[in-house]
Amino acid sequence: MQIDFHFYTVYALARAAGFEPDDAHIVAYSSQHTDDAKYEHALEFENGGRFQQVLSAHKFLDLGALTKPTCYRIWVPFHFLPGNLGRDFYERMLTRANSIIAQKMVEDFLGCNLKPYGLHRLGIILHVYADTWSHQNFMGIMRNMNDVRRMKVEETEKGFLKGLFSKLKEEVLEYRAPKLGHAQAGTIPDEPYREWEYKDYKGHRFQISNQERALDAAQNCYMVLSRFLKRFPQFLGSPILPWQKIVEKIAELFSHQGELEDRTEAWQKAISKGVIGFEPRGKDIDLSYDDREWFRAAVTIVKEEKDRYLRKEGFELSHWKYFHDAAAFHRFHVLHELLPQYEIICG
Repeated sequence: MQIDFHFYTVYALARAAGFEPDDAHIVAYSSQHTDDAKYEHALEFENGGRFQQVLSAHKFLDLGALTKPTCYRIWVPFHFLPGNLGRDFYERMLTRANSIIAQKMVEDFLGCNLKPYGLHRLGIILHVYADTWSHQNFMGIMRNMNDVRRMKVEETEKGFLKGLFSKLKEEVLEYRAPKLGHAQAGTIPDEPYREWEYKDYKGHRFQISNQERALDAAQNCYMVLSRFLKRFPQFLGSPILPWQKIVEKIAELFSHQGELEDRTEAWQKAISKGVIGFEPRGKDIDLSYDDREWFRAAVTIVKEEKDRYLRKEGFELSHWKYFHDAAAFHRFHVLHELLPQYEIICG
């Protein structure tokens, strides 16, 4: 999935579930930032101390994104959670929608005491959870089992797929590795309005409605948000909109065709004008995402010299630090505690 789901849909779902705008923004920003945290070097602060970043997404144009250790550290815990369906190890590594492991991940989180980075971890978990729908039947390590054969996409002109893949291979390293994830399907699995089909590595044909997948993912994410608010009612600050009150508009937004920019603009307008159902206020009015916003609020880069940083006042309480704390906790939990329960050893 892309920013239209990971940020805007998650934000709208959080508001409908009863979150205040500021808290909904923390959850949604963390959800989307899981796709944007592409640095892992430690920041050595000139005013004392250091901080280790957590890499939760691939690096653009970096061959390190294709190594086996990177796949296990990044792709598996953050984007292609194993589904544990089948007997063979690699078959069990395939992501499955709303799998038993995905549900256990949610249960483990909701059963924990609240930490300072609880909302940030909630956002990360919603990212991973939603991806089990769009990334289903693919895995986060390079195997022939990620093959996509005889792919067809409805309502696309001749040469569309060839042009899409050429562009992706130029811009994003992930798509230079045809055996990694859904690289052979390009961005098609992540676009909510698409109708498409393909044959997998076994020759099984899949006919897919991404809108159905996205709606199922959205409803389940909404339920996670609702359960979080019941567990931690101190975050309940707005009227609750039941799922059936918002599903029609959510479905309409998922059916919106066009480039990613057009789709995000549709979400922005729907949220700011209150058409989803909650009264627009605060961040609802001019909702946007800047992947460097939290970093700039926490850290100063010393001008004209790279790798020199200053901690800003309040760094220890910053959203940027809390996101990386949550990502480190999540990665450890998935690789060293959650997956081993199912005899999947990836750590």
